[in-house]
Amino acid sequence: MTLEELMHPAVSVILPVFNRRHLIERALASVVRQSFTGYELLIVDDGSSDKVGELLLPMVDEHPGWRYLRHRNRGLSAARNIGIQAALGEWVTFLDADDEYLPDHLSLRIGHLRSHPDLDLIHGGVELCGPEESYWVEDAFRPGQLIHLSRCTIGATLFGRRSLFIETGGFPLKSYSAESELMARLEGKYRVERVDYPTYRYYTGLPDSICTLRRSGGEGLEKRLPE
Repeated sequence: MTLEELMHPAVSVILPVFNRRHLIERALASVVRQSFTGYELLIVDDGSSDKVGELLLPMVDEHPGWRYLRHRNRGLSAARNIGIQAALGEWVTFLDADDEYLPDHLSLRIGHLRSHPDLDLIHGGVELCGPEESYWVEDAFRPGQLIHLSRCTIGATLFGRRSLFIETGGFPLKSYSAESELMARLEGKYRVERVDYPTYRYYTGLPDSICTLRRSGGEGLEKRLPE
């Protein structure tokens, strides 16, 4: 990475982490494997109690383009917003600590945006990994129903201009489906496109994930089939 890329990265990757020491190395390895190198990585520790910082700090020292931020536990949306505020890149995107990128994830997306200067944000392009039953999650807009993840907005796939996240106030401080509310605001004001190349590997069915916990808390939820 050049000095110019360090000072002015094209893309800021924001990786929130909360008690994911046992999984985060997979996510970090996928960032290292990226074919696109003009990025910085901001790891935002949301008050983890599993000593993940002891694992991360030596790694940050080895990678000039990585930064580690820590605060008390405030939730995923707050951690993403803190990363957005600290980001240096023109473009901002995300990676959850229990997921991973395929090697061309950043290059395909920044290439798409640069070749379509009318666009402000893209999202989508997910490979689901986990038990098929876990692909159904509670529908945030229709209580009592399940929706297939292929119809959802996966928040970590948002890839857009940092300025638009700042202007719209970032992710609402909700514990579930905050990205859906944010997308409603963005689509009403900016040029947004859903892409279909599956370069974000999304792991489902983890016992302590918010989707699993909410789904297990509902009985007799009705499935809405993908269209």
